[in-house]
Amino acid sequence: MFKVTGILSAATVITLAGCTYNDGTPNQPATGAVVGGVTGAAIGNAIGDDTRSTIIGGAIGAAVGGAIGANMAQQEHELNQQLAGSGAVITNTGSQLRVILPEGVTFPTGSATVASSFRPALREVARSLNAHPNSTVRVVGHTDNVGSAAYNQQLSEDRALAVARILVRDGVSSSRTTYSGRGYSEPITTNATAAGRAQNRRVEIVITPTR
Repeated sequence: MFKVTGILSAATVITLAGCTYNDGTPNQPATGAVVGGVTGAAIGNAIGDDTRSTIIGGAIGAAVGGAIGANMAQQEHELNQQLAGSGAVITNTGSQLRVILPEGVTFPTGSATVASSFRPALREVARSLNAHPNSTVRVVGHTDNVGSAAYNQQLSEDRALAVARILVRDGVSSSRTTYSGRGYSEPITTNATAAGRAQNRRVEIVITPTR
């Protein structure tokens, strides 16, 4: 057991060394390889409780995780190009892509009708999702804290549904698409200022790789 632990620790240190670019920003494909490697090692260890099984499982998991990370990085790059100037923001967490749609460019104030000027941007998101089909798509609505909890909950759900419907209408499979509303329960910044409330009013398209 000591030998297995030592090998895994060394492998983890070596792999982690490649998880950032020279400027310190995360290297998402490498992050995927780390996650996959740890998961694969655990699977290999469960299948055969010896050093060889653990190493093989880790190598397989790292390869799969690296491929997923590379695909996510590619999709992130494409989305940044396709949505440039639209107001949408793409964030790669290492395990998910989040396309953040601010209320200011997506909806009229207090409305759940997607602005016609933003429809082309959603068409590009749908095109990207169709080009990268191995993922689930979760559309989540968020509001600020102005108004009652019930009003904001309903508005967040209606906005998420409106975006999800457009994605499905543009060819994204309904079987991989879900939606939900969070009201004002998950702010990303303070609701004490107008600028903060504007950031909290958003819809997020959460893309999670399945393989």
